[in-house]
Amino acid sequence: MSNQSTNNEKLTALYVRLSNDDEREGESNSIVNQKKMLSKYASDHNLRKTTFYIDDGVSGTTFNRKGFQAMIADIESGLVGTVIVKDMSRFGRDYLQVGLYTDIMFPEHNIHFIAINDGVDSVQGDNEFTPFRNIINEWYAKDTSKKIRAVFKAKGLSGAPLSNILPYGYIKDPNNPTQWLIDEDSAMIVRRMFQLTIEGYGPTQIAKKFESEKILTPAHYAVSLGRKASTVLPKSPYHWNDRTIAYLLEKHEYVGHTVNFRTTRKSYKDKRKIHQDKKDWVIFENTHEAIIEQSVFDTVQELRKHKRRPTRQKELPLFSGLLYCADCGGKLYFNRGKGIDRKQENYFCSSYRRRTTECTAHYIRSVVLEEVVTKNLRKTMKYIQANGKSFFVDVLKGDQQARKKEAQQQQKQLYDAQKRIAELDAIFPQLYEDMVSGRINSERFDKLSSAYEKEQATLKQQVLDILNEKQAELDVNAYIQELRQFVRKHVYFETLTSELLHEMIDKIIVHDNKQIEVHYKFGLGELGNLVEEHCIKKGRGAC
Repeated sequence: MSNQSTNNEKLTALYVRLSNDDEREGESNSIVNQKKMLSKYASDHNLRKTTFYIDDGVSGTTFNRKGFQAMIADIESGLVGTVIVKDMSRFGRDYLQVGLYTDIMFPEHNIHFIAINDGVDSVQGDNEFTPFRNIINEWYAKDTSKKIRAVFKAKGLSGAPLSNILPYGYIKDPNNPTQWLIDEDSAMIVRRMFQLTIEGYGPTQIAKKFESEKILTPAHYAVSLGRKASTVLPKSPYHWNDRTIAYLLEKHEYVGHTVNFRTTRKSYKDKRKIHQDKKDWVIFENTHEAIIEQSVFDTVQELRKHKRRPTRQKELPLFSGLLYCADCGGKLYFNRGKGIDRKQENYFCSSYRRRTTECTAHYIRSVVLEEVVTKNLRKTMKYIQANGKSFFVDVLKGDQQARKKEAQQQQKQLYDAQKRIAELDAIFPQLYEDMVSGRINSERFDKLSSAYEKEQATLKQQVLDILNEKQAELDVNAYIQELRQFVRKHVYFETLTSELLHEMIDKIIVHDNKQIEVHYKFGLGELGNLVEEHCIKKGRGAC
Protein backbone atom coordinates (compact mmCIF):
# COMPACT_ATOMS: atom_id res chain seq x y z
CA MET A 1 0.00 0.00 0.00
CA SER A 2 2.86 2.36 0.82
CA ASN A 3 4.41 1.61 -2.61
CA GLN A 4 1.14 2.55 -4.36
CA SER A 5 0.91 5.70 -2.28
CA THR A 6 4.48 6.65 -3.17
CA ASN A 7 3.76 6.08 -6.86
CA ASN A 8 0.74 8.42 -6.69
CA GLU A 9 3.06 11.18 -5.48
CA LYS A 10 5.29 10.74 -8.49
CA LEU A 11 4.61 11.53 -12.13
CA THR A 12 2.27 9.36 -14.18
CA ALA A 13 3.83 8.83 -17.61
CA LEU A 14 1.27 8.69 -20.41
CA TYR A 15 3.16 7.12 -23.31
CA VAL A 16 1.83 7.61 -26.84
CA ARG A 17 3.32 6.18 -30.04
CA LEU A 18 2.26 6.08 -33.69
CA SER A 19 4.28 4.70 -36.59
CA ASN A 20 3.71 5.38 -40.28
CA ASP A 21 2.34 1.85 -40.69
CA ASP A 22 -0.11 2.33 -37.80
CA GLU A 23 -1.68 5.28 -39.61
CA ARG A 24 -3.15 2.84 -42.12
CA GLU A 25 -5.29 1.29 -39.39
CA GLY A 26 -7.44 4.40 -39.13
CA GLU A 27 -8.25 6.99 -36.49
CA SER A 28 -8.34 4.66 -33.46
CA ASN A 29 -4.55 4.69 -33.14
CA SER A 30 -4.07 8.39 -33.82
CA ILE A 31 -2.01 10.46 -31.40
CA VAL A 32 -5.04 12.60 -30.53
CA ASN A 33 -7.24 9.59 -29.69
CA GLN A 34 -4.51 7.93 -27.64
CA LYS A 35 -4.01 11.11 -25.62
CA LYS A 36 -7.74 11.39 -24.98
CA MET A 37 -7.97 7.77 -23.80
CA LEU A 38 -4.94 8.02 -21.49
CA SER A 39 -6.04 11.38 -20.03
CA LYS A 40 -9.52 10.02 -19.28
CA TYR A 41 -8.13 6.86 -17.65
CA ALA A 42 -5.74 8.90 -15.48
CA SER A 43 -8.57 11.26 -14.45
CA ASP A 44 -10.97 8.39 -13.69
CA HIS A 45 -8.33 6.75 -11.45
CA ASN A 46 -7.38 9.95 -9.65
CA LEU A 47 -3.89 10.17 -11.19
CA ARG A 48 -3.36 13.95 -11.30
CA LYS A 49 0.37 14.47 -11.88
CA THR A 50 0.51 13.35 -15.51
CA THR A 51 2.92 14.09 -18.34
CA PHE A 52 2.92 12.90 -21.96
CA TYR A 53 5.84 11.21 -23.69
CA ILE A 54 5.16 11.10 -27.43
CA ASP A 55 6.79 9.37 -30.41
CA ASP A 56 5.07 10.20 -33.69
CA GLY A 57 6.06 8.35 -36.86
CA VAL A 58 8.43 5.92 -35.08
CA SER A 59 8.35 2.14 -35.45
CA GLY A 60 7.67 -0.05 -32.43
CA THR A 61 10.46 -2.41 -33.45
CA THR A 62 13.07 0.06 -32.20
CA PHE A 63 13.33 1.41 -28.66
CA ASN A 64 15.70 4.17 -29.61
CA ARG A 65 12.82 6.65 -29.64
CA LYS A 66 13.17 10.19 -28.33
CA GLY A 67 9.97 10.19 -26.25
CA PHE A 68 10.46 6.65 -24.94
CA GLN A 69 14.06 7.28 -23.90
CA ALA A 70 13.04 10.51 -22.13
CA MET A 71 10.48 8.47 -20.14
CA ILE A 72 13.08 5.82 -19.26
CA ALA A 73 15.50 8.55 -18.12
CA ASP A 74 12.82 10.01 -15.82
CA ILE A 75 12.08 6.51 -14.46
CA GLU A 76 15.75 5.95 -13.68
CA SER A 77 15.86 9.37 -12.01
CA GLY A 78 12.97 8.34 -9.73
CA LEU A 79 10.54 10.93 -11.12
CA VAL A 80 7.98 8.50 -12.57
CA GLY A 81 5.86 6.06 -10.56
CA THR A 82 3.24 4.93 -13.10
CA VAL A 83 3.36 4.23 -16.85
CA ILE A 84 0.15 3.99 -18.88
CA VAL A 85 -0.20 2.98 -22.55
CA LYS A 86 -3.22 2.32 -24.76
CA ASP A 87 -2.11 -1.26 -25.44
CA MET A 88 1.07 -3.34 -25.53
CA SER A 89 1.67 -2.66 -29.23
CA ARG A 90 2.02 1.08 -28.43
CA PHE A 91 4.79 0.21 -25.96
CA GLY A 92 6.72 -1.83 -28.53
CA ARG A 93 6.71 -4.67 -31.06
CA ASP A 94 9.87 -6.55 -29.97
CA TYR A 95 8.68 -9.04 -27.38
CA LEU A 96 12.17 -9.59 -25.89
CA GLN A 97 12.72 -5.87 -25.38
CA VAL A 98 9.18 -5.36 -24.10
CA GLY A 99 9.72 -8.15 -21.55
CA LEU A 100 13.05 -6.64 -20.50
CA TYR A 101 11.30 -3.43 -19.51
CA THR A 102 7.98 -4.73 -18.13
CA ASP A 103 9.32 -7.84 -16.33
CA ILE A 104 12.71 -6.63 -15.13
CA MET A 105 13.30 -2.87 -15.22
CA PHE A 106 9.85 -1.70 -14.13
CA PRO A 107 9.65 -3.98 -11.06
CA GLU A 108 13.18 -2.93 -10.07
CA HIS A 109 12.06 0.71 -10.09
CA ASN A 110 8.67 -0.05 -8.52
CA ILE A 111 6.76 1.13 -11.62
CA HIS A 112 3.01 0.58 -11.82
CA PHE A 113 2.51 -0.42 -15.48
CA ILE A 114 -0.90 -0.33 -17.21
CA ALA A 115 -1.91 -1.28 -20.77
CA ILE A 116 -5.59 -0.26 -20.88
CA ASN A 117 -7.05 -2.20 -23.82
CA ASP A 118 -5.07 -5.37 -23.06
CA GLY A 119 -6.13 -5.53 -19.42
CA VAL A 120 -2.55 -5.39 -18.16
CA ASP A 121 -2.07 -3.95 -14.65
CA SER A 122 1.10 -4.87 -12.78
CA VAL A 123 -0.57 -4.20 -9.40
CA GLN A 124 -3.22 -6.83 -10.17
CA GLY A 125 -0.54 -9.47 -10.86
CA ASP A 126 0.78 -11.14 -14.03
CA ASN A 127 -1.43 -11.42 -17.08
CA GLU A 128 -0.57 -14.85 -18.50
CA PHE A 129 -1.62 -13.89 -22.02
CA THR A 130 0.67 -10.81 -22.15
CA PRO A 131 3.83 -12.66 -23.40
CA PHE A 132 1.80 -14.24 -26.22
CA ARG A 133 0.30 -10.87 -27.08
CA ASN A 134 3.82 -9.39 -27.29
CA ILE A 135 4.88 -12.18 -29.66
CA ILE A 136 1.81 -11.53 -31.83
CA ASN A 137 2.65 -7.80 -31.91
CA GLU A 138 6.15 -8.65 -33.12
CA TRP A 139 4.79 -11.06 -35.75
CA TYR A 140 2.56 -8.27 -36.99
CA ALA A 141 5.57 -5.94 -37.37
CA LYS A 142 7.56 -8.66 -39.14
CA ASP A 143 4.70 -9.49 -41.53
CA THR A 144 4.08 -5.81 -42.31
CA SER A 145 7.79 -5.29 -42.94
CA LYS A 146 7.89 -8.25 -45.33
CA LYS A 147 4.97 -6.90 -47.35
CA ILE A 148 6.42 -3.39 -47.49
CA ARG A 149 9.80 -4.77 -48.61
CA ALA A 150 8.11 -6.73 -51.40
CA VAL A 151 6.24 -3.64 -52.63
CA PHE A 152 9.39 -1.54 -52.27
CA LYS A 153 11.44 -4.04 -54.27
CA ALA A 154 8.83 -4.31 -57.03
CA LYS A 155 8.74 -0.52 -57.29
CA GLY A 156 12.54 -0.34 -57.46
CA LEU A 157 12.74 -2.98 -60.19
CA SER A 158 10.09 -1.15 -62.23
CA GLY A 159 12.44 1.81 -62.66
CA ALA A 160 10.61 4.25 -60.37
CA PRO A 161 12.96 6.18 -58.03
CA LEU A 162 12.82 4.74 -54.49
CA SER A 163 13.90 7.96 -52.79
CA ASN A 164 11.51 10.87 -52.33
CA ILE A 165 14.49 13.20 -51.93
CA LEU A 166 15.72 14.53 -55.27
CA PRO A 167 19.44 14.97 -55.99
CA TYR A 168 20.84 18.48 -55.80
CA GLY A 169 20.22 19.99 -59.22
CA TYR A 170 16.69 18.66 -59.75
CA ILE A 171 13.15 19.61 -58.73
CA LYS A 172 9.83 17.77 -59.07
CA ASP A 173 7.57 18.57 -61.98
CA PRO A 174 4.61 20.50 -60.45
CA ASN A 175 2.27 18.76 -62.90
CA ASN A 176 3.71 15.27 -62.35
CA PRO A 177 5.63 14.73 -59.07
CA THR A 178 7.09 11.45 -60.35
CA GLN A 179 9.02 13.34 -63.06
CA TRP A 180 12.24 15.28 -62.41
CA LEU A 181 13.03 18.65 -63.96
CA ILE A 182 16.38 20.44 -64.01
CA ASP A 183 16.65 23.26 -61.47
CA GLU A 184 18.90 25.62 -63.42
CA ASP A 185 20.27 27.53 -60.40
CA SER A 186 21.64 24.43 -58.65
CA ALA A 187 22.37 22.58 -61.92
CA MET A 188 24.77 25.40 -62.81
CA ILE A 189 26.73 24.62 -59.62
CA VAL A 190 26.73 20.90 -60.45
CA ARG A 191 28.13 21.58 -63.95
CA ARG A 192 30.78 23.84 -62.48
CA MET A 193 31.72 21.16 -59.96
CA PHE A 194 32.43 18.69 -62.78
CA GLN A 195 34.24 21.37 -64.82
CA LEU A 196 36.53 22.24 -61.90
CA THR A 197 37.33 18.56 -61.42
CA ILE A 198 38.40 18.27 -65.06
CA GLU A 199 40.52 21.40 -64.61
CA GLY A 200 42.38 19.66 -61.81
CA TYR A 201 40.59 20.73 -58.63
CA GLY A 202 40.00 18.13 -55.91
CA PRO A 203 36.89 17.92 -53.67
CA THR A 204 38.57 19.87 -50.86
CA GLN A 205 39.66 22.66 -53.20
CA ILE A 206 36.19 22.85 -54.77
CA ALA A 207 34.57 22.97 -51.32
CA LYS A 208 36.84 25.86 -50.25
CA LYS A 209 36.16 27.69 -53.53
CA PHE A 210 32.38 27.39 -53.14
CA GLU A 211 32.58 28.53 -49.52
CA SER A 212 34.66 31.59 -50.44
CA GLU A 213 32.12 32.46 -53.14
CA LYS A 214 29.28 32.08 -50.60
CA ILE A 215 27.40 29.41 -52.54
CA LEU A 216 24.66 27.78 -50.43
CA THR A 217 25.22 24.14 -49.51
CA PRO A 218 22.66 21.64 -50.93
CA ALA A 219 20.90 21.36 -47.55
CA HIS A 220 20.60 25.13 -47.06
CA TYR A 221 19.59 25.59 -50.70
CA ALA A 222 16.74 23.08 -50.22
CA VAL A 223 15.56 24.98 -47.13
CA SER A 224 15.73 28.29 -49.04
CA LEU A 225 13.23 26.80 -51.52
CA GLY A 226 10.90 25.72 -48.73
CA ARG A 227 11.90 22.04 -48.95
CA LYS A 228 12.99 19.75 -46.13
CA ALA A 229 16.75 19.23 -45.81
CA SER A 230 17.85 15.60 -46.24
CA THR A 231 20.84 16.03 -43.89
CA VAL A 232 21.74 17.99 -40.79
CA LEU A 233 22.14 21.65 -41.68
CA PRO A 234 25.75 22.91 -41.44
CA LYS A 235 26.18 25.85 -39.04
CA SER A 236 27.34 28.02 -41.90
CA PRO A 237 25.06 28.00 -44.96
CA TYR A 238 28.18 28.18 -47.15
CA HIS A 239 30.32 25.51 -45.48
CA TRP A 240 30.72 22.84 -48.17
CA ASN A 241 32.13 19.48 -47.13
CA ASP A 242 34.65 17.71 -49.39
CA ARG A 243 32.72 14.45 -48.85
CA THR A 244 29.59 16.14 -50.23
CA ILE A 245 31.50 17.16 -53.35
CA ALA A 246 32.92 13.64 -53.81
CA TYR A 247 29.45 12.11 -53.29
CA LEU A 248 27.82 14.38 -55.88
CA LEU A 249 30.56 13.75 -58.44
CA GLU A 250 29.71 10.03 -58.40
CA LYS A 251 25.94 10.36 -58.85
CA HIS A 252 24.73 8.62 -62.01
CA GLU A 253 21.50 10.63 -61.76
CA TYR A 254 23.34 13.59 -63.33
CA VAL A 255 23.63 11.74 -66.66
CA GLY A 256 19.88 11.03 -66.65
CA HIS A 257 19.82 7.61 -64.95
CA THR A 258 17.79 6.32 -62.00
CA VAL A 259 19.78 4.28 -59.45
CA ASN A 260 17.91 2.05 -56.99
CA PHE A 261 19.02 -0.21 -54.11
CA ARG A 262 22.12 1.77 -53.15
CA THR A 263 21.31 0.96 -49.53
CA THR A 264 19.48 -1.74 -47.58
CA ARG A 265 18.69 -2.72 -43.98
CA LYS A 266 19.54 -5.97 -42.21
CA SER A 267 16.10 -6.52 -40.72
CA TYR A 268 12.89 -4.82 -39.71
CA LYS A 269 14.36 -4.33 -36.21
CA ASP A 270 17.57 -2.65 -37.36
CA LYS A 271 16.88 0.67 -39.09
CA ARG A 272 20.52 1.46 -39.88
CA LYS A 273 21.28 1.83 -43.57
CA ILE A 274 23.89 -0.45 -45.14
CA HIS A 275 25.58 0.72 -48.33
CA GLN A 276 25.46 -2.00 -50.97
CA ASP A 277 28.18 -2.94 -53.40
CA LYS A 278 27.79 -1.27 -56.81
CA LYS A 279 27.15 -4.66 -58.41
CA ASP A 280 23.90 -4.84 -56.40
CA TRP A 281 22.65 -1.48 -57.70
CA VAL A 282 19.94 -1.48 -60.36
CA ILE A 283 20.40 1.32 -62.89
CA PHE A 284 17.71 2.47 -65.35
CA GLU A 285 19.11 4.64 -68.10
CA ASN A 286 17.68 7.85 -69.58
CA THR A 287 14.77 8.24 -67.17
CA HIS A 288 15.07 12.03 -66.93
CA GLU A 289 16.95 14.95 -68.48
CA ALA A 290 20.71 14.88 -67.90
CA ILE A 291 22.66 17.74 -66.34
CA ILE A 292 26.07 16.30 -67.26
CA GLU A 293 27.10 14.71 -70.58
CA GLN A 294 28.11 11.04 -70.33
CA SER A 295 31.60 11.77 -71.69
CA VAL A 296 32.18 14.45 -69.03
CA PHE A 297 30.91 12.12 -66.29
CA ASP A 298 33.16 9.29 -67.49
CA THR A 299 36.16 11.62 -67.63
CA VAL A 300 35.57 12.76 -64.05
CA GLN A 301 35.21 9.18 -62.80
CA GLU A 302 38.50 8.28 -64.47
CA LEU A 303 40.22 11.32 -62.96
CA ARG A 304 38.85 10.48 -59.52
CA LYS A 305 40.55 7.07 -59.67
CA HIS A 306 43.97 8.73 -59.89
CA LYS A 307 44.91 11.36 -57.35
CA ARG A 308 46.68 14.25 -59.02
CA ARG A 309 48.96 16.13 -56.66
CA PRO A 310 49.52 19.86 -57.19
CA THR A 311 53.12 21.12 -57.28
CA ARG A 312 54.52 23.32 -54.53
CA GLN A 313 53.41 26.27 -56.64
CA LYS A 314 49.82 24.95 -56.16
CA GLU A 315 49.55 24.08 -59.87
CA LEU A 316 48.55 20.79 -61.42
CA PRO A 317 50.87 19.61 -64.22
CA LEU A 318 49.10 19.75 -67.58
CA PHE A 319 49.60 16.04 -68.35
CA SER A 320 49.01 14.79 -64.82
CA GLY A 321 47.48 11.28 -64.80
CA LEU A 322 47.88 10.75 -68.57
CA LEU A 323 51.52 9.74 -69.11
CA TYR A 324 52.69 6.11 -69.01
CA CYS A 325 56.01 4.40 -69.64
CA ALA A 326 56.07 2.30 -72.84
CA ASP A 327 58.33 -0.37 -71.27
CA CYS A 328 57.22 -0.95 -67.64
CA GLY A 329 53.72 0.57 -67.80
CA GLY A 330 54.40 2.85 -64.82
CA LYS A 331 53.25 6.45 -64.60
CA LEU A 332 55.53 9.33 -65.45
CA TYR A 333 56.34 11.80 -62.65
CA PHE A 334 56.55 15.55 -63.14
CA ASN A 335 59.82 17.20 -62.21
CA ARG A 336 59.88 20.88 -61.30
CA GLY A 337 62.07 22.80 -58.89
CA LYS A 338 63.31 26.25 -57.96
CA GLY A 339 66.53 25.79 -59.91
CA ILE A 340 64.76 24.43 -63.00
CA ASP A 341 63.71 26.78 -65.77
CA ARG A 342 60.15 26.28 -67.04
CA LYS A 343 61.52 25.12 -70.38
CA GLN A 344 63.45 22.40 -68.55
CA GLU A 345 60.46 21.03 -66.60
CA ASN A 346 60.14 17.37 -67.45
CA TYR A 347 58.52 14.00 -66.88
CA PHE A 348 60.27 10.69 -66.19
CA CYS A 349 59.38 7.09 -65.34
CA SER A 350 58.21 6.50 -61.77
CA SER A 351 59.68 2.98 -61.72
CA TYR A 352 63.09 4.36 -62.73
CA ARG A 353 62.92 6.89 -59.91
CA ARG A 354 61.97 4.29 -57.28
CA ARG A 355 64.31 1.66 -58.78
CA THR A 356 61.47 -0.87 -58.50
CA THR A 357 62.17 -2.32 -61.95
CA GLU A 358 65.03 -2.31 -64.42
CA CYS A 359 63.63 0.59 -66.41
CA THR A 360 65.19 3.65 -68.00
CA ALA A 361 64.27 7.28 -67.38
CA HIS A 362 62.04 7.85 -70.43
CA TYR A 363 62.83 11.51 -69.88
CA ILE A 364 60.85 14.04 -71.91
CA ARG A 365 60.58 17.80 -71.45
CA SER A 366 57.14 19.27 -70.81
CA VAL A 367 57.41 21.87 -73.62
CA VAL A 368 58.37 19.16 -76.12
CA LEU A 369 55.48 16.97 -75.02
CA GLU A 370 53.06 19.89 -75.23
CA GLU A 371 54.22 20.75 -78.75
CA VAL A 372 53.96 17.16 -80.02
CA VAL A 373 50.56 16.48 -78.42
CA THR A 374 49.15 19.81 -79.64
CA LYS A 375 50.24 19.01 -83.19
CA ASN A 376 48.84 15.46 -82.97
CA LEU A 377 45.54 16.65 -81.51
CA ARG A 378 45.03 19.42 -84.07
CA LYS A 379 45.84 17.15 -86.99
CA THR A 380 43.53 14.39 -85.76
CA MET A 381 40.61 16.70 -84.92
CA LYS A 382 40.79 18.60 -88.19
CA TYR A 383 40.85 15.39 -90.14
CA ILE A 384 37.92 13.93 -88.20
CA GLN A 385 35.87 17.06 -88.90
CA ALA A 386 36.71 17.08 -92.60
CA ASN A 387 36.51 13.34 -93.28
CA GLY A 388 34.28 12.03 -90.53
CA LYS A 389 32.33 9.41 -92.44
CA SER A 390 35.21 7.66 -94.22
CA PHE A 391 37.40 8.02 -91.15
CA PHE A 392 34.96 6.17 -88.87
CA VAL A 393 34.44 3.42 -91.43
CA ASP A 394 38.15 2.57 -91.11
CA VAL A 395 38.38 3.16 -87.36
CA LEU A 396 35.36 1.07 -86.47
CA LYS A 397 35.94 -1.93 -88.69
CA GLY A 398 33.99 -5.04 -87.83
CA ASP A 399 30.54 -6.45 -88.17
CA GLN A 400 28.57 -3.58 -86.61
CA GLN A 401 25.21 -5.00 -87.70
CA ALA A 402 25.91 -8.20 -85.78
CA ARG A 403 26.91 -6.22 -82.69
CA LYS A 404 23.78 -4.08 -82.97
CA LYS A 405 21.57 -7.17 -83.28
CA GLU A 406 23.28 -8.77 -80.29
CA ALA A 407 22.72 -5.59 -78.25
CA GLN A 408 19.00 -5.62 -79.12
CA GLN A 409 18.73 -9.27 -78.05
CA GLN A 410 20.48 -8.48 -74.79
CA GLN A 411 18.09 -5.61 -74.14
CA LYS A 412 15.08 -7.90 -74.65
CA GLN A 413 16.58 -10.56 -72.34
CA LEU A 414 17.23 -7.89 -69.72
CA TYR A 415 13.66 -6.57 -69.93
CA ASP A 416 12.15 -10.08 -69.68
CA ALA A 417 14.35 -11.02 -66.73
CA GLN A 418 13.61 -7.83 -64.78
CA LYS A 419 9.89 -8.19 -65.49
CA ARG A 420 9.89 -11.78 -64.18
CA ILE A 421 11.86 -10.75 -61.06
CA ALA A 422 9.21 -8.11 -60.33
CA GLU A 423 6.46 -10.73 -60.84
CA LEU A 424 8.18 -13.10 -58.38
CA ASP A 425 8.49 -10.30 -55.81
CA ALA A 426 4.71 -9.85 -56.05
CA ILE A 427 4.14 -13.62 -55.77
CA PHE A 428 6.08 -14.08 -52.51
CA PRO A 429 3.78 -12.03 -50.22
CA GLN A 430 0.69 -13.58 -51.85
CA LEU A 431 2.14 -17.05 -51.29
CA TYR A 432 2.79 -16.19 -47.65
CA GLU A 433 -0.79 -14.96 -47.21
CA ASP A 434 -2.10 -18.20 -48.78
CA MET A 435 -0.20 -20.21 -46.18
CA VAL A 436 -1.39 -18.05 -43.28
CA SER A 437 -5.01 -18.28 -44.48
CA GLY A 438 -4.73 -22.06 -44.88
CA ARG A 439 -5.21 -22.17 -48.65
CA ILE A 440 -1.89 -24.05 -48.87
CA ASN A 441 -0.01 -25.99 -46.20
CA SER A 442 3.47 -25.14 -44.95
CA GLU A 443 5.09 -28.00 -46.86
CA ARG A 444 3.64 -26.75 -50.14
CA PHE A 445 4.67 -23.20 -49.22
CA ASP A 446 8.28 -24.29 -48.59
CA LYS A 447 8.42 -26.19 -51.88
CA LEU A 448 6.98 -23.33 -53.96
CA SER A 449 8.96 -20.57 -52.26
CA SER A 450 12.17 -22.57 -52.66
CA ALA A 451 11.53 -23.03 -56.39
CA TYR A 452 10.67 -19.36 -56.86
CA GLU A 453 13.76 -18.26 -54.91
CA LYS A 454 16.02 -20.43 -57.09
CA GLU A 455 14.40 -19.01 -60.23
CA GLN A 456 14.80 -15.47 -58.96
CA ALA A 457 18.46 -16.04 -58.03
CA THR A 458 19.14 -17.34 -61.56
CA LEU A 459 17.36 -14.35 -63.10
CA LYS A 460 19.28 -11.89 -60.92
CA GLN A 461 22.56 -13.41 -62.03
CA GLN A 462 21.38 -13.19 -65.64
CA VAL A 463 20.52 -9.51 -65.20
CA LEU A 464 23.91 -8.86 -63.60
CA ASP A 465 25.73 -10.63 -66.46
CA ILE A 466 23.82 -8.67 -69.12
CA LEU A 467 24.44 -5.35 -67.34
CA ASN A 468 28.15 -6.14 -67.09
CA GLU A 469 28.27 -7.01 -70.80
CA LYS A 470 26.40 -3.82 -71.69
CA GLN A 471 28.81 -1.81 -69.57
CA ALA A 472 31.84 -3.44 -71.18
CA GLU A 473 30.46 -3.27 -74.75
CA LEU A 474 31.29 -0.07 -76.58
CA ASP A 475 28.23 1.79 -77.75
CA VAL A 476 29.74 2.81 -81.07
CA ASN A 477 27.01 5.13 -82.34
CA ALA A 478 26.80 7.07 -79.10
CA TYR A 479 30.56 7.51 -78.91
CA ILE A 480 30.75 8.64 -82.54
CA GLN A 481 28.10 11.27 -81.90
CA GLU A 482 29.85 12.51 -78.76
CA LEU A 483 33.21 12.62 -80.52
CA ARG A 484 31.81 14.59 -83.46
CA GLN A 485 30.19 17.11 -81.11
CA PHE A 486 33.39 17.49 -79.13
CA VAL A 487 35.53 17.90 -82.26
CA ARG A 488 33.18 20.57 -83.69
CA LYS A 489 33.41 22.45 -80.40
CA HIS A 490 37.20 22.33 -79.95
CA VAL A 491 38.73 21.77 -83.40
CA TYR A 492 40.18 25.29 -83.56
CA PHE A 493 41.51 25.39 -80.02
CA GLU A 494 44.30 27.90 -79.38
CA THR A 495 45.77 26.61 -76.14
CA LEU A 496 46.17 23.06 -74.88
CA THR A 497 44.18 22.80 -71.61
CA SER A 498 43.68 20.13 -68.98
CA GLU A 499 39.98 19.99 -69.91
CA LEU A 500 40.74 19.35 -73.58
CA LEU A 501 43.33 16.67 -72.79
CA HIS A 502 41.19 14.72 -70.34
CA GLU A 503 38.06 14.97 -72.48
CA MET A 504 39.78 13.72 -75.64
CA ILE A 505 42.79 11.63 -74.62
CA ASP A 506 42.76 8.35 -72.71
CA LYS A 507 46.53 8.02 -72.21
CA ILE A 508 49.88 9.03 -73.68
CA ILE A 509 52.61 6.41 -73.89
CA VAL A 510 56.22 7.67 -73.85
CA HIS A 511 59.05 5.59 -75.36
CA ASP A 512 62.67 5.83 -74.29
CA ASN A 513 63.59 7.45 -77.64
CA LYS A 514 61.03 10.20 -76.87
CA GLN A 515 58.55 8.86 -79.39
CA ILE A 516 54.99 9.15 -78.05
CA GLU A 517 51.69 7.42 -78.75
CA VAL A 518 48.51 9.40 -78.16
CA HIS A 519 45.62 7.04 -77.36
CA TYR A 520 42.24 8.66 -77.77
CA LYS A 521 39.03 8.05 -75.87
CA PHE A 522 35.74 6.95 -77.42
CA GLY A 523 37.30 3.53 -78.00
CA LEU A 524 39.50 4.89 -80.79
CA GLY A 525 42.94 4.10 -79.39
CA GLU A 526 46.12 5.28 -81.16
CA LEU A 527 45.19 7.07 -84.40
CA GLY A 528 48.51 8.37 -85.71
CA ASN A 529 49.10 5.74 -88.39
CA LEU A 530 45.47 5.72 -89.51
CA VAL A 531 45.36 9.49 -89.99
CA GLU A 532 48.67 9.31 -91.85
CA GLU A 533 47.29 6.62 -94.18
CA HIS A 534 44.22 8.73 -94.91
CA CYS A 535 46.42 11.73 -95.64
CA ILE A 536 48.42 9.68 -98.13
CA LYS A 537 45.26 8.35 -99.82
CA LYS A 538 43.63 11.76 -100.17
CA GLY A 539 46.78 13.78 -100.65
CA ARG A 540 48.65 15.90 -98.15
CA GLY A 541 46.30 18.81 -98.73
CA ALA A 542 43.57 16.88 -96.99
CA CYS A 543 45.51 17.06 -93.74
